[in-house]
Amino acid sequence: MRISVMIIASASILLPTATLAKSPADIADLVGARAPGAESEMQSRGYVDVGGNNTWWNDGTKTCVRVHVSQGHYSAISQIKLSACGQAGGKTTECPPDLSQADLYKHPGCSL
Repeated sequence: MRISVMIIASASILLPTATLAKSPADIADLVGARAPGAESEMQSRGYVDVGGNNTWWNDGTKTCVRVHVSQGHYSAISQIKLSACGQAGGKTTECPPDLSQADLYKHPGCSL
């Protein structure tokens, strides 16, 4: 009886943590990967580093994520609010007419 109470208590503590840490399906396999290689893979899958705090935007999927790095590996990838990637309510920001490839990361949602 005492063991089953401890198991239930442990499960109730661990379960919410596991559900919050769910990564978007298209990049979930990168958790555990070495950071430099995973960064290249993020870019090849359509994500753009929007600067600061390991925040990435994918215009194709309208997904904003934050990558957590520990000891040189991606330890978690969390989907976060669109506003953290410069998006307002799912609408893309206005693209400046003179946007260059070098400044594209500053304007998530814009393309050349």
